[in-house]
Amino acid sequence: MKNILFGGAAAAALVSGTALLAQAAPAAMPMHGGHKMTQTELRTDVPGHVAKMFARLDANRDGFITKTEADAVETQHAAKVEQRADRFDPAKMFARLDTNKDGKITQAEADAAHNARAQAKTGQPAKAHNGGGMFARLDANKDGFVTRAEFDAAAAQMHARMEQAGMHHGFAERMFGAADFNKDGKISVAEAQQMALQHFDSADLNHDGKLTPEERKQSRPAHAGRKA
Repeated sequence: MKNILFGGAAAAALVSGTALLAQAAPAAMPMHGGHKMTQTELRTDVPGHVAKMFARLDANRDGFITKTEADAVETQHAAKVEQRADRFDPAKMFARLDTNKDGKITQAEADAAHNARAQAKTGQPAKAHNGGGMFARLDANKDGFVTRAEFDAAAAQMHARMEQAGMHHGFAERMFGAADFNKDGKISVAEAQQMALQHFDSADLNHDGKLTPEERKQSRPAHAGRKA
């Protein structure tokens, strides 16, 4: 649902492009609008996910990510986030969802838009959201409708997060502090995988090798405390 309401803009709310290394470990870097947040992930999948993301950051394909490469990705990402924030238009989004133009969005309208997007992207219908998903959160007064006022309130919060993401600098430097285990000024795929696995293990509260949406939610306060 969130992907429908905010489209590609939601993905732009990632704190930094260099967070790609930690996408296999969502507890380390929340993915706003990312579908992985609603799925259970396996520890055995983490190395493969990290390797794919690593390849996207390793610009010269030498098997390492340097500070220069990470900084370049961060700069590019910040520019894209700023551009998307400038194009962010809640009025147009609401109009697309309000298909009968009665000034409010129903669960049926939201589901129809979500299914249409999923069909266009994957050729398969979207999976059902338990409890209404994002629609339930947007429906502040729980009357079964999302009004323009409710939608605009949520859109304002999203826009603020997008702007904050665009202004967020220095992640590359912090990433090197965490992942450059041998302190040689560059990160290997093995180091990136090690960092991601550490974050995965810290969020896998029952240590069963599976990271559920519930565990991600529970682990965020602890992670925030460690970060502070």
